[in-house]
Amino acid sequence: MRKQILAVAVVVISLGVMASADAFVTYGSRVAQAPDDIIDWSQLGPSFTQLATPQAFSTFNGNSGLVGNINGGDFLRLDEGNGWGGNFDYGETLLWTGNANFGIGGGGPLAVVFTNGVASVGMSVQADLYGPFTGTLTLYDSSFNVLTSINFSGSSDGSENGSAVFVGIGDLAGANIFAFTLETDSGDPTYLNDFAIDDVSTSSLVTPEPASLTLLGSGLVGLAGMVRRKLRG
Repeated sequence: MRKQILAVAVVVISLGVMASADAFVTYGSRVAQAPDDIIDWSQLGPSFTQLATPQAFSTFNGNSGLVGNINGGDFLRLDEGNGWGGNFDYGETLLWTGNANFGIGGGGPLAVVFTNGVASVGMSVQADLYGPFTGTLTLYDSSFNVLTSINFSGSSDGSENGSAVFVGIGDLAGANIFAFTLETDSGDPTYLNDFAIDDVSTSSLVTPEPASLTLLGSGLVGLAGMVRRKLRG
């Protein structure tokens, strides 16, 4: 039965590719985003915990959802300074996509799916390979139509000084963001979509029709097909 649900979801999501007419604003910091809720990744276990896709989460205010690599591979919970040596603030709780080339996790892109829509999302991002990198953040509505997609760039190092690039975006039309995918490119195919993110902050939660975690999981799998086609293109 679960396979049938997933198959239907993949077809529906694959058809939902039209971008919305909503207006969006980007944020260069969490202060600018002014969030009212957050996903604390420590709920998924201590540093070095290897996680199967998908994993259920709950925000501080009770919004729920799923997170995982869209290829279905494992990912990891790490802390800056304890498992991850990068340029987040020391002690930050992180998710790492892993890197299948090194036999650790499946590698990204990473997807987050919410039960209740949010008006903005924001997080800091660091590629595993030190040096400059680029990335893309794509937002989806409740039917997994693409709302918008933004490109960003950052630099990765081991300073542990909080300089990891912050990527934030808000939908001025309301709490229409039900999912997002994140991907990175460091210029080396070995490290494609190999990155970590810190806690995801959100704002302006609403309560749409109930959605089960099973259906959210279907959406996560469906997003995989969309992003794979995009990467091949």
